[in-house]
Parts: sequence; structure tokens; C-alpha cells
Amino acid sequence: MLFNTFVFVLFFIAVYAVFLIFGYFAKDRPWALRAQNLWLLAASYFFYGWWEWFFLTLIFTSTFIDYFAALGIKRSQSARGKKLYLAFSVIANLGLLFTMKYFDFFTSSFVSSYNALVGIWGGNPLSATSIMVLQNFVLPVGISFYTFQTMSYTIDVYRGQIEPEKDFFDFALFVNYFPQLVAGPIERAVDLLPQLKKPKFPTLDVLPLALWDILLGYFMKVYVADNLATYIDQVFLGGKGMYLANPELITTVDGSQIFVACLGLLMQVYCDFAGYSFIALGTSRLLGVTLTVNFETPEYSRNPIEFWNRWHVTLNRWFRDYIYISLGGSRFGKFKQLRNLFIIFVVSGFWHGANWTFVTWGTMQGVYTVVYLAFLAPKKKEEETESKITFKSFLSGTASRMLIYVLVAVSGVAFRSYDGSMMLLYFKKVFCVWDWSLAPTNGVKSSWILFQEMLKITLPLFILDGITYFKKDRYWFYKYHYLIQALIFCVVGFLILTRGIFGKEVIYFAF
Repeated sequence: MLFNTFVFVLFFIAVYAVFLIFGYFAKDRPWALRAQNLWLLAASYFFYGWWEWFFLTLIFTSTFIDYFAALGIKRSQSARGKKLYLAFSVIANLGLLFTMKYFDFFTSSFVSSYNALVGIWGGNPLSATSIMVLQNFVLPVGISFYTFQTMSYTIDVYRGQIEPEKDFFDFALFVNYFPQLVAGPIERAVDLLPQLKKPKFPTLDVLPLALWDILLGYFMKVYVADNLATYIDQVFLGGKGMYLANPELITTVDGSQIFVACLGLLMQVYCDFAGYSFIALGTSRLLGVTLTVNFETPEYSRNPIEFWNRWHVTLNRWFRDYIYISLGGSRFGKFKQLRNLFIIFVVSGFWHGANWTFVTWGTMQGVYTVVYLAFLAPKKKEEETESKITFKSFLSGTASRMLIYVLVAVSGVAFRSYDGSMMLLYFKKVFCVWDWSLAPTNGVKSSWILFQEMLKITLPLFILDGITYFKKDRYWFYKYHYLIQALIFCVVGFLILTRGIFGKEVIYFAF
């Protein structure tokens, strides 16, 4: 079930009505709190099963494994026993994720490498039919998100940072909580579980925040992201099926068109994912539960570190807490710190998808970050000087923001390409001489018109995000006159209703 559909609106109204009834009694009556959580759990299973009921078996499996593994870690009297339970949880979760998401990738890579060696050394190559049984798994929606969330729980129990949850149904709700189930944020048990175990009822001071989160989320998703997709699909094609059916189409695209499309692609991916996250944040606020803000105006970042501290916050936190620190973090010198960071970005690329294009994308982010930290990062005294706003610092800050935006945007070639051949061709076109034709013959709008059309779509968000970035307050307009508040709500609501495209899936559902 998609947030940006009428079906979800009906679903949420029905769920919310019963939720409020139980919530009214939950403070004084334990049975009402129990009923409230069971109702949310049932609604979450219904929400996830709406796509494909069979996928519920996978999320059931993860829930059972990690619930009992955590209890086993707590009850075990030996360090070896605790490690065995933790290993069982990690291997089982990664095994499910590997099978459903990466098995086809590794099988295809193995067959391609094997046939290449056969071509050199001789022998019988493997055919597609000989491996068909191993391929074509359907990727369950959100498996990368809830797998990481349940794994973090057992790791935290093993580290002694939290106590294992004894109530199975409350733990199941932590795993399956529908606002953040399929696209994050990836919540830690220490943050989410205590909120779920308490009576939940929205307060009046939360309602305006929730309303803006939801409105902003729909604005970013159905207006900005899905309208940008119309233009970006001209350059990167509308889907892999179109590319496979007409591979010659990509040869006609000019480097200038690819470059401009990448500028819009960064905003499309940001608004698509962040918009969905803000809708989750707002709906969860209405349910009396506060989720982590997953995106903080990343397009205004001045360096790679700031960018990744503002983009997909909970995933980067996960990698930091469970991989980066485990590798040693920054405890063993600058070189190993940079090495660990680079590994994190490569793993992050692989997390995004079973394709060498995503590994390339993650590697590029690692290179940006390592080069910045090794040669360009200011020292503490320089940071204090730069914090003072002057005309010079304003110019340098603007240039830095534009550079980071362009670097991350260009890496979108790898993020959006369907295979290595398309990626290499598009990178070659971007870094070669451009045609700049004002009347291209490939059916794609000229680069200048593409830029103009995408700027018209994104400009309102750039203004909103810019004010939010510099004020460091996402709800800044609530401090102004009610007419200003009404104007912002009316403009955003008008664009959603008149130009919004409803029903399109979220890009990160594929991850």
C-alpha cells in the first residue's frame, strides 16, 4: 500500500478512528493499551500484506528469529553462547536478505565470469536455461529496511545497551510499525520500543507539526519528485524494460542532456525518499510516536561529510554504529579512519541494490569523502573563522554547495543506469565534448529547456529548504503571522492538488 494513494487515506482513517478510541482509555486501563498495540500490529500486517501476502512470511521469520535470539543472548551464561545467538540472528537475517535481494546478482555475475573464462580457456559455457531455477526472485518491499532494524536490536542486546523485549507482540510492533515499515527511517529499539509500550494519543501541540510533515511529504513526493521523473525519464528511459527492448536509444543522448538530467535526478531521489519519510513522520506523530527525521535539507551541504549527515540519516547512523565502529572507527590513526569510511560507502552502495552500478555509485561517494577529509577539511581554528558570516565566507560557502551538489549529482549516472554498459557510455558522454543542440533529434528536450522546466518544479522547495537550512528550524513559519502560515499552506496544497501525480511507487522500494 502506497502513502500517495486514496486507498491509504481510507486505510488510515479507519485505523486512526479505532486507535483514538483505545487511546482515550489507554492511560487508565491496561487492556486498552494492549488493544491499541494489537490493533496497530494487525493494521501493520494488513498494510504490508497489501502488496503480496506471501512476503508476510519473511517478516514473520525475521521477527521470530530476533525475538528469541535476543532472549537467548540475555539468558546465556557464557560469552560463547551469547556470540552463537548473535551469529544465528545475523546469519539468518543476512541469509534472507542475500537470497531475496542478491542471489540473482551473484548468480549472474558468476555465470558471466565463468563464460568469459570458458571463452579464453575452452569448455562448455553455461546457458540462461541452465540457471533459470536460481534466478528471478521477486524483491520483497522494504526488506533492506526491516532487516537492518531487527539486526540492530539483537546487536544492541548483545552489547548490553538495551534489555531484550519480553512481550512478543510489542516487539513485533517494533519490527512491523507501518508508518516506517517499507521505507524507513531505520529506527533503533532504544528509541522506538519505549514509545510503543506507552499509551499513545496525540497532543494539540503535535498536530500542527504532524500536519506540516504530511503536507511537506506529499509536496515533495507527488509534486516535485514525480513531476521531475517525467523529464528525467526522457534521458534515462522510463524503465529497464524499455532499455532492454531499445538499447540503441541511449546512444542518441547528448552529454549536456545527461548532465542536466543528473541535476534534476538528485532532487528527484531526495524528494521521492524524503517526501515518503516525512509522510511517515507526520502520520506517526498523529499516532503519538516520534520518528527520527531522515533528511535535513542535504542539497545545501558544503562538503561530503555534511551531505551524508543530512541524507538518509538513519542508514548512515546504522553503518556508523555497527560497521564503522566495529572496524575501529577513528581510533587507529588517520589512514585507517579513511579506509573504514571508504569501506562504509562501498557497502552502502551495495545495500542500495544488487548491481555493479550501485557499487560504483557508493565508491564515488567514498572517494569524495576520503579526498575531502585527507586534503580539504578545515582545521578547528579555520572552522571557527568560517563560522563568522562575511561576504567572503558567503561566496566560498555558495561555491562549496554548488560543487558538492554537482559532484553528487554526476554520480547519479551510476545510480540511475540499468547496467554497466549504460553507465560507462553515459559517463563518457558527460566527460566528453557536448553538442548543446537547441533542437535535438532524439526526441529529448534540449538541455537548456530541461533545466528550465526542472527549475520551475524545484524552485519552491529550494526556497523552503533554504530558509529551513539557515534558520535550522523546519517549522520556522509557525513563528510568523497566521497569514504567512496560511499562504504557505495554500501554495503548497494548491500545487499538490493541481500538479501532483498520485500512485507512483517510491524509488527506494526497489532497495
